[in-house]
Amino acid sequence: MRKMLRNMNLMKKLIVLLILFVVIPILVLDLVVAKKLESITEEQVGNALLQLVRGSHLTLDRESSDFEEKTEKIMISQEIQQLASIPSSSEYERFEIFKTLDKYLSNYSTNAIRYSMFFSDTDKQYSFVPNSDILNNGIFYATDLNALSWYKSVSQAKGKGVLRVIDKFGFNPNSVQTVAYLRQLNSIYNGETVIGYLLVSGIETPLQQDFLPFDKYADAQVMLLDQENTVLATNTEKFQIGSTMPVASDKVEGVYKLKEGGVEYMHVLHTSEATNTKLLMRVPVQSIIIDHISVQRLVDWIMFIYFFILFLASMYFIQSILKPISRLARITNSYHPGRPLAISMHSESKNEIVLLSNHFIRMTDRLNQTIYDQYELELKHKEIELSILHTQINPHLLYNTLESVYWHTFMEGATESAEMIKDLSLIMRIGLSKGKLLIPVMEEINHAEAYVRLQLFRYEYAFKVHWDIEEDAKKYLVPKVILQPIIENAILHGIKHMSQDGELWIKVRSRDGQVIISVEDNGYRQADIDMLNAILQGKESNRGFGIINVQKRIQLHFGGSYGLHYSHREEQGVRAWIEIPAILDENEWKQPPA
Repeated sequence: MRKMLRNMNLMKKLIVLLILFVVIPILVLDLVVAKKLESITEEQVGNALLQLVRGSHLTLDRESSDFEEKTEKIMISQEIQQLASIPSSSEYERFEIFKTLDKYLSNYSTNAIRYSMFFSDTDKQYSFVPNSDILNNGIFYATDLNALSWYKSVSQAKGKGVLRVIDKFGFNPNSVQTVAYLRQLNSIYNGETVIGYLLVSGIETPLQQDFLPFDKYADAQVMLLDQENTVLATNTEKFQIGSTMPVASDKVEGVYKLKEGGVEYMHVLHTSEATNTKLLMRVPVQSIIIDHISVQRLVDWIMFIYFFILFLASMYFIQSILKPISRLARITNSYHPGRPLAISMHSESKNEIVLLSNHFIRMTDRLNQTIYDQYELELKHKEIELSILHTQINPHLLYNTLESVYWHTFMEGATESAEMIKDLSLIMRIGLSKGKLLIPVMEEINHAEAYVRLQLFRYEYAFKVHWDIEEDAKKYLVPKVILQPIIENAILHGIKHMSQDGELWIKVRSRDGQVIISVEDNGYRQADIDMLNAILQGKESNRGFGIINVQKRIQLHFGGSYGLHYSHREEQGVRAWIEIPAILDENEWKQPPA
């Protein structure tokens, strides 16, 4: 981070510092405070809603208690209790009983709430009575009570009231459902005698009227659920009566949040042990924190205005300070010694930066004059350089002389000496390479072969050399005389004293846009590979001048990612390899040296 800032100009530094130490801290602080306030708002509103749900549930329980009292009154009435002791009668008498019960029960029914009774009629003595598929309430007789969907749960309650969702009585092709309060009618004289079953249907209407306190929450969804989470009453069309509302089994009472369909809801749940029901309120969290969002938007606008003012102040600072500094930097960068600046001085000003720019322009004028005064001295330096170039003719003279000596020795019959002179001549010719710094791999291999032949003759062929040069790699360019120092090290420090057991392997390959040149020896001495690599990295001084020279020349040409490396050979000895880019022309490689 410090290095990046150090390389920036002042304008960028100002922008970065403003962002790091002003903009980001304010935004983070605003975000943290907003989240904290949002959490506090949700907690407070959740607690308030829980109290509201508890109070509303108590009201709903009182509604259930009213139905319990009314059904209790009906059960102990004389009209109902005498049914337990009426003997078999004629059809006329049964019809009179039906009329009496129907008239008695109709006194309780209203447009919304309807009272009905079911009696067992296994002998079909009341077949003249219409069934529940025709009438929406009244007295009904069933030949098989077990066929009724609600019968099992009501009979198991043993006279206690049960809330169940059932299909509406009467013509109901769409299977519209209603909530009923069901109760088994027992004899008050003999508790084991079952007289019939009382159903109070349509009770969702008074229950849903108790949801009025929730109307001020426009997006609130309120549902009364039974133990199986079946909806008994609701204020929303999204969840119909009889549908199942998924509520986690571990959620009994409290406030928690759930995400459904990308919308986060706050669930407020209360359970009543008296009626075994649950009252659930669902409301989008967004609706709860709407006031908080409004305040947050106001804060955001204030921050936007603040940042705008900060931007204007920064622009003023840039115009009055940074721009003059930037102009001075451009003047400094554009100045070349000996060339006059194409920039005129500002009028005199009290601005210190403007004064500095003017002084710099005057200084460049004086410096240019000094350069002109030294022009004659530079000409003399050029003459000296030209003389040095002339001295380079001598190696060519020596090369030509060696060629003459070679032919003279060859003609005299000293073939072996002639070959040595020829190899030495070849080494000098490739070393000169007409002034070129990069030569083809093949030329470098020829140079290395000539050197190896000289060394084989010198050491009386005490080692073997294996050449493995890939044909496609011969055309690529390499820095000249990089292979000979590595081969020399392998011979001197590896295999020179191994008699006939020493071996060298010299390989050249091209892979993935690179040329790999490796030299391996089977030297018996354990080489210090860490020290060799340390020398190549410049960590060891006053040693390894040959390989350092190779390393520096490679990296000067191709950059720091290429160069010479050393490692242990798997069997025995040392492996040295060079990695350079595979290029055919010096102009292909434009990477600056490392």
